[in-house]
Amino acid sequence: MTSKPNYPKLSDLDFGNIDARTEASSSPNLLVDGFYDFENAAYRIASGDGWVLIGPKGSGKSASFEHLALKWGSVPNRHLTRWELASFPVSDVTTLQVGSSPGPSSTRAAWEFLLLLRIFDSLINDQEAKVAGSEARLHRALIEAGLVGEPDLRAKLFDWSKTMTRFRVPSANQGDAVDSVELTALQLIGDLHRAIGNVRTPSRHILAIDGLDSFFVQTDAQHESLGALVDATYEINSFLAGISLSSTVVIAIRNDMFERIPSTDSAKLGDHAIELDWGRSGKGTGDELWDLVGRKAKTSVRESFTGSALGDMRKAYLANDIRIGRFTDIPTYFLRYTRLLPRDLIALLNELKKVHGGNHQVSENNARAAVRMYSETYFIREVTNGLSRTVADVSQDQVNIFMDSLRALSSRYFSIGDLMPEIDDQLSRSQVRALLKQLFLIGAIGVQQTKGASVHTNFVYRRSAGGGFSTSGSFLLHNCLVEAWNLNW
Repeated sequence: MTSKPNYPKLSDLDFGNIDARTEASSSPNLLVDGFYDFENAAYRIASGDGWVLIGPKGSGKSASFEHLALKWGSVPNRHLTRWELASFPVSDVTTLQVGSSPGPSSTRAAWEFLLLLRIFDSLINDQEAKVAGSEARLHRALIEAGLVGEPDLRAKLFDWSKTMTRFRVPSANQGDAVDSVELTALQLIGDLHRAIGNVRTPSRHILAIDGLDSFFVQTDAQHESLGALVDATYEINSFLAGISLSSTVVIAIRNDMFERIPSTDSAKLGDHAIELDWGRSGKGTGDELWDLVGRKAKTSVRESFTGSALGDMRKAYLANDIRIGRFTDIPTYFLRYTRLLPRDLIALLNELKKVHGGNHQVSENNARAAVRMYSETYFIREVTNGLSRTVADVSQDQVNIFMDSLRALSSRYFSIGDLMPEIDDQLSRSQVRALLKQLFLIGAIGVQQTKGASVHTNFVYRRSAGGGFSTSGSFLLHNCLVEAWNLNW
């Protein structure tokens, strides 16, 4: 009789953290040895081919940056600079007086100025770079002006918006260290282009723009600013490629944001865009998500463990048949309670470890309990976070009223008209529509569409018939909301 494999205990495995930065500090090996490079995102960024990383919150954009930061940490000719925009007033960039009339071109120039400063600083601090005296003097002047080094530009934006700010820098005439001139930001862009063009280095430099997942575009100013940021990224990368300098700017951005911002160059980024679509536009099997968590799990197995080698964790722990509604196997059951995102599956498996820490097969009751806890805690928080401060002119109290109206539904199927009586004139129909659209964008509801005799339900991550948002039909709550609120199927 063949003995059963002795796999590690689930409680001993590490599936990672829902936040890539936390995972990088607590379990860095999972982001190096256990990293799953979906769509070759990290490789394309490292090679200079990837300029924009597109995907919903939780799809692994920041994880790609953290992977490269850890992998390159001890490599002298690899440099990754992070710029987190989570707390940066991006809309204020539209007000900066850089030396041209206010408008989209001025905002684009302002972003170009801010990005070039960081690129130049990274190049100058590269010990393998060949830098002339004029470039070194310009860098010192920028440090004295508080523009490079460790600048907190948030405090400067207000002053720059009130008047045309000028910066004193060394004169370009003969590289004289004594003479200096005052330049506007727009004029200084030209000096930065020339200085960067004069630097020669065998090193690879990346400026990674991250943190945009923390807010949702609400105002015209934010739309304009982010569109200008994308355009400036394309302009600078084209310039750097043109001078054969191994340096690129990479911006991580949600797909819904990328689609909505006003940009003249976003289409040109197509050849350099990396889209993290784990659902494969509704055609994905989920195998890649299981490969991701499986790789992390195998990496976390202790060296002292002497049992059976861990292969496919679905076979090792999730092979029991189940009878939960229409679900007959646990892997499919688990995936249908996610939004086909790494963050969701990691959160669900971490809940599973709490109810089943052993090394034997997970039971149906264990699977149910894990889904229940995950739905009531993690998923509800994700939905609440996805609605908070994301819709203009909607307060947190109104968000709470809207959520209460969803909880009061008698079924997972509903229309906008079903919500209005519960709201009791505390939100307008346009506000409810905006909140419903936001729910759709974060994957919490699906939209039902009728085509001929067929009815299709489209979630943002799984679209079977176009998949646009409309309030003319009916909606379907995500499985997790049905579970957490004990609603009828």
